[in-house]
Amino acid sequence: MTKKEPVLLCDSEFQAELKDKIKSAQSVCLTTHVNPDGDGLCACLAVKRILRNLVPKVEFVVDDLELERYDFLQVQSEVITLEEAGNYDLVLVIDLHDSNRLGTRIKLAQTAKTVLIIDHHEIKEALLPADFAWIDPSLVCTGWMVHYLFQSEIANLTYEDKLFVGKCLYTTLLNDTNNFVNSNTNKQAFELAAKAVEYGANPAEISESYLEAHTAAEMKLIGTILLTLETMQNGKIAIMHCTREMLQQYGLGPEATSNLTRLIQNLKGVEAAVFVREESSDYYRLSLRSKTIDVNKIAVKFGGGGHIRASGCHLKGSLTEVKQLILNEIMQAIAAQEN
Repeated sequence: MTKKEPVLLCDSEFQAELKDKIKSAQSVCLTTHVNPDGDGLCACLAVKRILRNLVPKVEFVVDDLELERYDFLQVQSEVITLEEAGNYDLVLVIDLHDSNRLGTRIKLAQTAKTVLIIDHHEIKEALLPADFAWIDPSLVCTGWMVHYLFQSEIANLTYEDKLFVGKCLYTTLLNDTNNFVNSNTNKQAFELAAKAVEYGANPAEISESYLEAHTAAEMKLIGTILLTLETMQNGKIAIMHCTREMLQQYGLGPEATSNLTRLIQNLKGVEAAVFVREESSDYYRLSLRSKTIDVNKIAVKFGGGGHIRASGCHLKGSLTEVKQLILNEIMQAIAAQEN
């Protein structure tokens, strides 16, 4: 059914709308952005577990099933693809608010009776057609938003379900704070971490499973990628890349490169870091990180988005052309910051 841009609500107003829609829903669909990360994906997993005893049918729809990194959360048994999905009374879109990052799953929102958005990214001009949205870029992660919305429901879960939700919430924090070292690490982050531990989450185990459990092949790939590292502007900018040939050499998929930007973003003297990954011929995905400039503005310019200090986008062209294009933008932003 045709929808317009959503009405933006504050936290309490949105919570009231959400609870009302859940009460009347017979089916709920959860979904997040393309190339899901540990925030959007794990926030959806948490909500699915919270709702499964409240709504007759709750499904989490993803693009594909290459999600091995989340095996510690039994992810394969928790998700389905668009081909397996049906029509839903309520669709919850988590960790995005624009149509471009939803991909072909935009169909889910187009056919649902009600669509609600939960997100903490910087707001773009064009929002995904929906009924209501709670979008607050000041919040540390969508895991925090999920906990705010469903804290009373979590309190009534069984120990096993509460433990699962705790693991999911802790992983959203690890993802969006880069293991509590990014500039968005604040009081909210530690309050949510404490709640996740209260629910049974083990920080050491989750950190090992999510951030450190690499295979030998993955470590070799990381080494190969690090060999491409270049710095410029007197060490203020660091950039590295991964080609499809590198992935094929070690028999790995794109998931093996998740969060690799964190390896170079905190190098001494680096103000901006870029990781470029080849997705297809002359088509690249870029991850941008910075301590000083607004990389979201740069990403939005190329149809991407994210946060002020962490964003991403896609660019067409040869590897050399793509790198030069993004480096020019970053150099201009750094120069403007210094003037």
